[in-house]
Amino acid sequence: MKCEIEGCVRLEGEIGIAPTALARVVPGVTLVSTMAAVHFEPSLNPPEPAAPDTSSFDTAMAHLYRGEMHRMVTWRQRLDITTNWGVIAALGMTTFALGSERTPPYILLLGLAVVAMCLVIEARRYRHFHCSLYRLRLIEQHYFAGQLQPLSPPDRTWRQHLATDLVRPAPTIGFFAAARFRLRRNYLMLSYFITAAWLTKVFIHPSSPKTAAEYFARLAVGDLFPSWFVAVTAGAFVLTSTALAATSANEDTVERRMTSRKM
Repeated sequence: MKCEIEGCVRLEGEIGIAPTALARVVPGVTLVSTMAAVHFEPSLNPPEPAAPDTSSFDTAMAHLYRGEMHRMVTWRQRLDITTNWGVIAALGMTTFALGSERTPPYILLLGLAVVAMCLVIEARRYRHFHCSLYRLRLIEQHYFAGQLQPLSPPDRTWRQHLATDLVRPAPTIGFFAAARFRLRRNYLMLSYFITAAWLTKVFIHPSSPKTAAEYFARLAVGDLFPSWFVAVTAGAFVLTSTALAATSANEDTVERRMTSRKM
């Protein structure tokens, strides 16, 4: 039995589709065979992808901003905790050393070592803090500011930088630079405080020295380190800390370098 309906041919229960009808039904494909098994070849020019949904993008950016803000606040709290460790250690060791004549003065030199250890820990935490701060500044400067005052033409390169940093996170500030910055903000004053307490301890206990030579001799750490070695190492520590803090950039400069790192 044979019938023709708009380009379709039915023959003994099998349906064949004419090429002209197939072109009207499925645009963008090429008919290769009209037998029982019909093969199609895709067009060489596929349709362009649809533009991203603006509402979905705004929702994703809001959640990303909230998450990065929470992460930054967490690292900020950890920075404060490390600073508190240094302050408590400095005050505790100073009180312990000055409270008794029997306490040797070199116990305060351990305070400088504790401050240096806290500085190393805080520098590492500050690098993690800066990673979240970098992403937040990208979103604030380019996304939220663009919503309030659109640019003409709009700058969309920040999306690529943000996506690259999310895929392959990289520190925005070096460890040495972070240590110098935190030294300038907090730890230089702690070093000065412990050094002044150490020199005061050497001067007042057990009694005031009669000569400068006697005062210098008290700097020795028992029979382990002579006076000249203690004086040189302690002086080098304080002078080096002062030089590093003095040459460190301020907070505004650090933030400008951070935001222009990849832009």
